[in-house]
Amino acid sequence: MKKYTKPALSFQKQIDLLKERGLEVDDESRAIRHLSNVSYYRMSAYMLPFKVLNTDGAPTDSFIPGTTWDNIYDLYKFDRKLRLLIFDAIERIEVALRTQVTYQLSHKYGSHWQNNASIFKPAITNSHTGKTHDVFREIQAHINEQLLTNHKMVFIKHYLTTYDDPPTPPSWMAVELLYFSELSKICQHLRIRADRTDISKAFGIIDDSVFCSWLHTLNYVRNICAHHARLWNINLDITPGKFYNKTPRTWLTNKEVDNAQSSRLYYTMCLILYLLQTVNPRTKFKIHFKKLLNDYPIVNVGYMGFPTDWEKHPLWK
Repeated sequence: MKKYTKPALSFQKQIDLLKERGLEVDDESRAIRHLSNVSYYRMSAYMLPFKVLNTDGAPTDSFIPGTTWDNIYDLYKFDRKLRLLIFDAIERIEVALRTQVTYQLSHKYGSHWQNNASIFKPAITNSHTGKTHDVFREIQAHINEQLLTNHKMVFIKHYLTTYDDPPTPPSWMAVELLYFSELSKICQHLRIRADRTDISKAFGIIDDSVFCSWLHTLNYVRNICAHHARLWNINLDITPGKFYNKTPRTWLTNKEVDNAQSSRLYYTMCLILYLLQTVNPRTKFKIHFKKLLNDYPIVNVGYMGFPTDWEKHPLWK
């Protein structure tokens, strides 16, 4: 361990440092303008693919000869547009999930099923942390908090000024107040497996555990997009379960599933495409993604876990 002693550098000195390390900067004023809006630290993640590697395969401070500032900034712009594309796709899946959760559970358990503790798994206490995880109470707390803070919203105001029993709106209103993470938790913590499976089947997945793992991953990726964090070459901390398709829908072969790196973005983008076959069959997701790659030829999709022949796959055609 040692003490951190690096000083803060001016934008000009940041450019000077990059040039000392071999980066070509044709227009310094333009590069300084970029750094004044996108911090050096954030940009440094996009420099890594252009660094010279040492004998152990770790990046050094030096840039590969011929690397330009535009190479790095283009990779940053690609990642930003990729996040927007994926965020939009996940939004469509989220809206469909809200619909299915509300529709199926309200027909089984009534308009206010979210107030019925018996349909949820009981609270679980972690033996290591001592923390109790109670999804039903978490959902209730969030709904009541939202009712308090958003009481002027038209549909909430209408219900609260018209009805007093039950004290909270029906599920088709209340579920609109929930976050994606809470929708994911509902699917995972429904007590009766048939309830979980019926929701997953609506999206072409028989195994509810796989479906719930996909939702968990999508929520994680959604948060990355929402917080503008690096996405394109990330190793996912929350990985989606391997899915072996038994439906007519287009998906990866069993061998391709086995070979796919679930921690890389390729597999997650494949599952997004699979779900969009239900949610939005006419989606242009893959068309937009291919155009994005054409716009930024500097991008190496291998960093995202894409196989060499990915464009020939039926899922991506």
